[in-house]
This record gives sequence, structure tokens and C-alpha cells, in this order.
Amino acid sequence: MEDKNIKFPKNFPDEKTMLNVLKKTIEKSWKIDMDIEDINRWLGNFTGKCYEVSIERRLALWMLCNFTYYNEEEIKYLCGLLFRKFVHHLMIDNKLTSSDDAEKCILETGFTSIGRASESGGLILYHFRQEAKLDLKRFIFPTDMDTTEYDQIVCVDDVIISGGTAQRFFHNNIDKIKDKKLYYISLFASETAIRKLEELGVTVICCLKLDNRNKMFSDESLAFYKYSDVKQYAYKLAKTYGEIIESKKPLGHKSGQYYFGMYYNVPNNSLPIFWSNNNWIPIFERKEKYQNEKEAKREYGYFI
Repeated sequence: MEDKNIKFPKNFPDEKTMLNVLKKTIEKSWKIDMDIEDINRWLGNFTGKCYEVSIERRLALWMLCNFTYYNEEEIKYLCGLLFRKFVHHLMIDNKLTSSDDAEKCILETGFTSIGRASESGGLILYHFRQEAKLDLKRFIFPTDMDTTEYDQIVCVDDVIISGGTAQRFFHNNIDKIKDKKLYYISLFASETAIRKLEELGVTVICCLKLDNRNKMFSDESLAFYKYSDVKQYAYKLAKTYGEIIESKKPLGHKSGQYYFGMYYNVPNNSLPIFWSNNNWIPIFERKEKYQNEKEAKREYGYFI
């Protein structure tokens, strides 16, 4: 097969080196129930469809070494940081000069999410409330946004990448809440999503802004800034297997190419070779959203 015996740069790490790096990363950073055997099971997916197996394993390991996994403590920290960033914007927007003024303004602010109660937005809302030390009374249901007495509404989310869901929500409800100040605050947000919402008059605040540096195979990719010549081979590997396991999104939803996930789930915009379970052993399994029990039953063969 073409490129079956590609050559790596002399200083490109070998398999043993990367496995040792991953072992330390799991223990010190990811803090997840995973070991080298789990990684080897994942590596078993790469069976030589693109390159020699040893080459595929080495490329896959490099991509895994660059994967960013946010454990529970890190997500809690980001929730606290998100609240502080929101307060900072609140003081600027309302020309506040003291913490007492900010506290009073927060009492006139309602917090909510736009997704279903069982989705990740609800989990983030829980962590956010705890880290921000906010009263339960500050939180409302999305369906109450138009009737609430609060002058300002803050939608809290974990990840907003394409921005389509949030855009549709605000577009469909904009007449009901046009007299209120709207904020959309998220742990992670892409430049595309921010632009879409700001065009609707929604102020977007995030902890981490996602751009081309966070896309595995972009020209500005942080994952391959040292080994730009290797990137083309990794791209071919990810796309080849991605087309087999997730034909509609081989590089992630809308060709996201992202390589990050959280302790409770992985965005479908990340590369499927990390999260798909479609005749594939994932290293970070994604929990898909099911709209109803029948949809779940088709996937698993039973109701959940």
C-alpha cells in the first residue's frame, strides 16, 4: 500500500517512550482508571489498513499523547474561573465599582441551561453553582426565561463549538426575551460559535477559546508544531479509520478535528478514533445522546 513504510524524523519518539509518557500522564494529570493494557487494547484497532501496524501504533500514540483530558477537579476549577470572568464582565457592562454592587447585580441575574435536564449542561450547572456559591433561587428553567423577573439571563454550558443548537434556541426565543440582557457562558467555545451568538445580541464568555491550534491537522496545530512532516501521515490514518467507524463524521462532527474531552464525556467534534464504539474499542468512550428509549434500544438492544 502507498506510504506503507514511511520514515519518521530521527527525534520522533518511539512507542516505548510514548507509553511511558502516557503512564505518567494518566497518574499525574488525567487521574483516570486507565492503564497500559487499556491503551494496548485501543492500539489493537490499528490493523495495518493504512500503514504497517508498527507505524500506525506510533502515529496513534503521538495523537493520544497530545489529547487533553479534563478530570473532575479541573472542570470544577474551570467553573469557578468562568464565574469570576462573568463577574468581571458584569462589572464592566454595568459600570460597577465595588464588590457590593456586583453582588447586588447578581441578585438580579438568573442562571439556566438550554439543554435537557439530563444533558451535560445540567452537570456543569451543578458544578458552577457550587463553585460560584450561588443560591438555588438564582437558577431557573429554560422555559421560564420569558416570565422570570430577572433582568439578566445567563446560560451556562460546557462546550459550544458549532453553535447551531444555541443559535436556534435564541433565535426561536428572542422575541420573548428581547428586553433582557443575555449572556452565554461556557468552559470552551469556538470562534465560530461566539460569532454566531454575538450576531444575535448574546454576550459570550468562555474560559478557553478554541481555534485552529486546537484542531489536530490544521496548519497551526499545536500537536504537530515540532513534526509538521508527520502530520500528513497522521491525518491519513485518522481519516482512514474514521471513515470506517464513523462514515458521516470521520474527523469528528463538522470535521472538528479536536482532541480533548472531559471526565464525563467527549465532544463528538473530537476525532472518532478516540471515542467511537462502533466496532471499535475507544480509549475515551463517548456517551451519545438518545432522544428516546427506542433510539437507545436500537443501539444497545434494551431500554435504558
